[in-house]
Amino acid sequence: MFSRKRFCDEDSENCAINFANESDSSDEICKFRRKYRRIIVDDTSDDDQLPESWVWNERRNSPKIWDYTMTPGISEAALCQLGGSRGEFDTFNLTFDDIFWNNIVTETNQYANQLRENPHTRRKIDETWFPVDSTEIKRYFALTIIMAQIKKPRIQMNWSKRAVIETPIFRKSMPLKRYLQITRFLHFSNNNLVANTDKLKKVRPVINFLNQKFKELYIMKKDISIDESLMKFRGRLSYKQFNPSKRARFGVKFYKLCESDSGYCYEFKIYTGNDKINCKDSASESVVKKLSESVLHRGHTLYIDSWYSSPKLFMILSHKYKTNVIGTVRSNRKNMPKDLCSVKLKRGEYVIRSCNRVLALKWRDKRDVYMMSTKHETAEMTSQGSKRTLKPNCITEYNKGMNGIDLQDQILACFPIMRKYMKGYKKIFFYLFDIGLFNCYILWKKLNDGKKQCYVDYKINIAESLLKKMPKPIYKERGVLSSGDAPDRLCAKEWAHFPKHIDPTPSKLRPSKRCTVCHKNKKRKETTWECKKCKVPLHVPECFERYHTVTDY
Repeated sequence: MFSRKRFCDEDSENCAINFANESDSSDEICKFRRKYRRIIVDDTSDDDQLPESWVWNERRNSPKIWDYTMTPGISEAALCQLGGSRGEFDTFNLTFDDIFWNNIVTETNQYANQLRENPHTRRKIDETWFPVDSTEIKRYFALTIIMAQIKKPRIQMNWSKRAVIETPIFRKSMPLKRYLQITRFLHFSNNNLVANTDKLKKVRPVINFLNQKFKELYIMKKDISIDESLMKFRGRLSYKQFNPSKRARFGVKFYKLCESDSGYCYEFKIYTGNDKINCKDSASESVVKKLSESVLHRGHTLYIDSWYSSPKLFMILSHKYKTNVIGTVRSNRKNMPKDLCSVKLKRGEYVIRSCNRVLALKWRDKRDVYMMSTKHETAEMTSQGSKRTLKPNCITEYNKGMNGIDLQDQILACFPIMRKYMKGYKKIFFYLFDIGLFNCYILWKKLNDGKKQCYVDYKINIAESLLKKMPKPIYKERGVLSSGDAPDRLCAKEWAHFPKHIDPTPSKLRPSKRCTVCHKNKKRKETTWECKKCKVPLHVPECFERYHTVTDY
């Protein structure tokens, strides 16, 4: 959408050459050359048709405010795919479908075979390795999600039998040796097919898949924002960034387009050393144009910070692509009004300039704040907070509009799925998986407005559903699962259920009650036995066993 449209192609050039060779008339050649020169002169991009002059005036702005034309919410295709289902696991399967899992299974098994056949492999391939399938890979990811909630210094501690740190679900679900094998061979792209020039070749299929899936499933509300996040990583990586203003400081930079209200990530881009697409645009303008390409002409209000903002970008997005823009801006940006810097203001005072339907504002708080907007006429001071401080309306809207990405970063930082990895592409993958899982949570909340559930509970429920719905493969395990320090005969004392006679009453020495299992199956039978832990009357042994082993007894 942002590419230059040339009115002269290779065929026109070939015609000029052939015509010059075949024609004997110099007049005809000159005539055609003049015509061809006019075609080349007309080669102008759409950006060049916008006004270039920036004469800022101290008057009210006359903005063109675009109306939002979409219906926000979960897309029709996603609702049709869900049918009547509204559960947590259903929204998870919307994003992480069979295509996603089958790609990981295929590339993981292929990578294991490549290492097995490579004579220069440093570490030996364990002979007990066997190909992984989609069922087992889902169980692997379920355990990885649980690890994020149960923090332990080393992975091996999750399989420990020591009573003080034991977590039995790991040993019941998968042997430690198998988990480490899958972790070693986990792969996402074919090494023989990827381009060597692509620095993200190891995770490119996952990036393309998730970017496409996020846009297919959801239509964002009017207010959206673009900002960057830093994924913590201190290993060796050519595009690793250092940002002293971030808590992580060292890491991989992600550009994100998110919904301001919920934090739903609509599209993302990973910085790999060069953001420029068009030589006429700056790096920041290229990022904004690339990320917003799929939401233009819809009447969105886009919020961006000072690194991205420039008068030229605001004018292009508003005039050509019907997108309202609000953001902070640096005072030394090209085409900014020069006299704004020289104006001295007291706290609470402001000064405005307008040009090409763009409002530039300088407001004094604890320091000077520079803003631009294509949506406001003037400062429109409003009171905010308990202290009733007067602020320009555009700044109030900006603070609210930029909350989406900050909200997402705050939630993802609490219990990140990723662990320490020597290879950066694996850490990037798990960060993307975390973003996808958070988007699933947003979709579930949109479908179930009345239900309140935090993101941590949602993740635990997803992991539990994966372990329940995916059958456990047959592993060659050494002995029976022990209970840590306790003898085998005492392994059931904390969780087991035992029958006992119903306690006597003053009127009855041997009381009886209606059996719960028989009553559900429309049989009127009474029993003198009950479960000691559940306090439910049951016949022994048939009904007692059925009640404790069958879901629909």
